[in-house]
Amino acid sequence: MLDGFDPSAEKKNEKTASITLIELLEEYLQVRTLKASTASVYRRVITRKLKDWLHLPIIEITKDMVAERHRLLSSGSSKGTSGKGYANVCFKTLQTLLNYASEKYEVDGKPLIAVNPVSRLTKTRAWNRLHPRTGIIPEYKMAQWYKAVDGLASKGVRDYFLLLLFTGLRRSEGSCLKWTEVDFEAQTLTIRRSQAKNHKDHVLPLSRFLVDLLKERYANRTSSPFVFPGRGNKSHLTDFRFWMKQIKDQSGCNFMIHDTRRSFLSCAEQLEVPYYVLKRLANHTVHSDTLIPYIVVSNERLRMHMERISQHFLELMGVSQQIAV
Repeated sequence: MLDGFDPSAEKKNEKTASITLIELLEEYLQVRTLKASTASVYRRVITRKLKDWLHLPIIEITKDMVAERHRLLSSGSSKGTSGKGYANVCFKTLQTLLNYASEKYEVDGKPLIAVNPVSRLTKTRAWNRLHPRTGIIPEYKMAQWYKAVDGLASKGVRDYFLLLLFTGLRRSEGSCLKWTEVDFEAQTLTIRRSQAKNHKDHVLPLSRFLVDLLKERYANRTSSPFVFPGRGNKSHLTDFRFWMKQIKDQSGCNFMIHDTRRSFLSCAEQLEVPYYVLKRLANHTVHSDTLIPYIVVSNERLRMHMERISQHFLELMGVSQQIAV
């Protein structure tokens, strides 16, 4: 070492910076425990559709390169006839590999990949939509959908649909919710294991929008233990056919109740909510990933993402209330 120059450190930096895509792929497949079918997909999409990138240092893969190749693959021109679905799979795989490299490798104490170039597809909303629009409430329809829901004669049904959209709860999880499961001090709600699909209690932090909504409902509550009581305070809301038809007719959005859940999770993914946080918000159990059970995500971190999702929906709806994240 001379005048602060460390030859060994410099050599290590050069080696790290020269890691190629094929080297990264092979390392990832070696250190990650993947199903054989999953590993096969990873290898196939990278080696076939990004063949000319394989020996390129990963730090030379740019956002423009990603955007252009994704466009070509989506259109089935020039570099292959993969189609929209294959294009998405290819770049979701690349995104995963580069995220891994960003977490593992550093040069002079800084991540080798500071910004994943695949994020361009998210920022520009270039990912191909592969499912019918009826599977979610499309963003361009969100304002009309909200106007139709907000105009319902039943405030209980209105609040029910908004709760589902802003939490991603399943239909029965929302309709069976009781006041004893809402904690205003902690600003959370709990879906009991008896109602949860995975038979585990699900504690979900509430955004400020939802806290205000539930507080207003609580102030005007009836004798029913349910947040959304049924007719005559007997049981809870069950039949939504009349209200669904009204919303569809007035909004022009042909949606199903479960579309609110898909819309919530799609929004979270679009906002790049971390995978394990997304699983917690959805109350999904991951049996094949041994890492997830060891990651303890605090309610406050979950709340931060809930606020972001709520703000995104409010902006799409054109609601004047602005929530500072």
